Amino acid sequence: MIILGISFLADASACLLVNGKIIAAISEERINREKLWNGIPHQSIEQVLKIGGVSFEDIDFIATHGTHLKKPDITAFQSAIHKIKISQLPPELKKIQITSLEERFDKEEIIFTSRTPEYIDEIKQLGKKVFIYEHHQAHASTAFFGSGWEHSYVLTADGWGEDGSNSFWNASGNYIKKISSSSTIDSLGYFYGSITKSLGFIPHRHEGKILGLAAYDTKQESYDTIKDMISFDKQNLRFTGNAHNGIYKPTYVNPELDLAITEFTREDVASSAQRRLEEVILDFLSEVDDDNINLSLAGGIFANVKVNQRIKDHPKVSKVYVFPNMGDGGLSIGAAWLAYSEITERRPDPLNTALIGNNISEEKILDGLKKTNFRYKKIKSINQKIAELLANGQVVARVSGCMEFGPRALGNRSILYRATDNSVNSWLNKNLNRSEFMPFAPMTLIDDVEKYYLNIDGGRDAAKYMTMTFDCSKKMIDEAPATVHIDKTARPQFISKKDYPDMYEILSEYKKLTGLSNIVNTSFNMHEEPIVSSEHDAIESFTKSGLKWMALGSYLVENKEKEDI
Repeated sequence: MIILGISFLADASACLLVNGKIIAAISEERINREKLWNGIPHQSIEQVLKIGGVSFEDIDFIATHGTHLKKPDITAFQSAIHKIKISQLPPELKKIQITSLEERFDKEEIIFTSRTPEYIDEIKQLGKKVFIYEHHQAHASTAFFGSGWEHSYVLTADGWGEDGSNSFWNASGNYIKKISSSSTIDSLGYFYGSITKSLGFIPHRHEGKILGLAAYDTKQESYDTIKDMISFDKQNLRFTGNAHNGIYKPTYVNPELDLAITEFTREDVASSAQRRLEEVILDFLSEVDDDNINLSLAGGIFANVKVNQRIKDHPKVSKVYVFPNMGDGGLSIGAAWLAYSEITERRPDPLNTALIGNNISEEKILDGLKKTNFRYKKIKSINQKIAELLANGQVVARVSGCMEFGPRALGNRSILYRATDNSVNSWLNKNLNRSEFMPFAPMTLIDDVEKYYLNIDGGRDAAKYMTMTFDCSKKMIDEAPATVHIDKTARPQFISKKDYPDMYEILSEYKKLTGLSNIVNTSFNMHEEPIVSSEHDAIESFTKSGLKWMALGSYLVENKEKEDI
């Protein structure tokens, strides 16, 4: 059975599922080079079929998200407006808050009645039977089926999907049952996104900068201003956006928030927002009527690696899994898994690797290099050579093997460097035209993780994909300062021979040469560009970056005029 999964929202993607196993998945942005592109991902569809060695005629079913709803649920809007009307807010502010909700309702109605149906109609015109699932149901599918666990609770949270902004599920075997959900206007994503916008960054793109800034402040003088924006409704097991308190809005543009935080530093506001986000999620978990739970996570909120650490450390949580493409790009896989489960009444295979994108042939690499003025040479033991360069203090961009699916570069489309140089965060980000407030992430040999991180039990599944921070030991702080944040945490990728054989070889060779088990890993892309995909992308970014070394497949490339290396 062959199922094509399609996601058409921001970070549109396609996946190929064959007899319950994910064969390939790619985001359209990696091909068309437009970050967070939305629409029907025709080029990604073509690519995943090519990777799977099948034609479109071989497809049995298509699966996607975008339910049959014709308009948003007006009940939540009416309830929120009623709370505003009976609140103690000044009349003018009441009017502003009510208008904001009315505008949000109108926007959702347009999306329900035009954009989503248009995408669904276009998918149906492909001529295959189409299975359509709810947005957060598809997120929950990625979290549970991806984990491979027999039983798990599932928590999803994001800006909003067609059926809400959050959901909570009990999943077992082949079934995922919804327990509760939050409406589209009670959104943790819009809370954090509006903070992002008010601090001068781009929402739905730069939330990671807010997370990084948060560690630079401990006073949190703005907390009392921010805390009432969102809360947890214990009775209904859901999150709430408190428009009736005067600041929260279900939108990124929020002049009232802008005004309320003017007297505080951006670090203070970021820290207060991060604290409040963590608090309401932990309040939620405290009400789960179970102990020692497995918890699977998906949705854009769980790109927040510090939130994921706090969840892991909650006394009721035994272990945590975060789907590696936790945002809307992952919905193609979630929908495909749901369709497989519905059709066969069996659960699909878990996601054992995120390295499910395109590979680059040696022929294409050589053809691309011939068009450059770079020096290059085919190296038989390229992994050993990379380790030698890293040990000698060189930066190496590595493009090899199948591309990663999701926002994290996991070694196959990465820039690598020694973790001992604390100055790297300044000069390498400058080379890449980036402005970041978190250090680069470390890759750590799985054999040595206990030496470098504290309290890792329960987080190993997340660390496979760099989706969680951990507190660092003194040894980590001393040996890998380039990857340790100001709060003494790091967001590592644990490197095992089974999961990442090439990177394991590189790190093992590096350890032989240096005695060290950590290196820096950052995505190979220029600022505001998608991670590189093809040999053309790699060569172009290599040219712009000014880096000296690139390992492109088995070719070692030096940024010098052509001659033998």
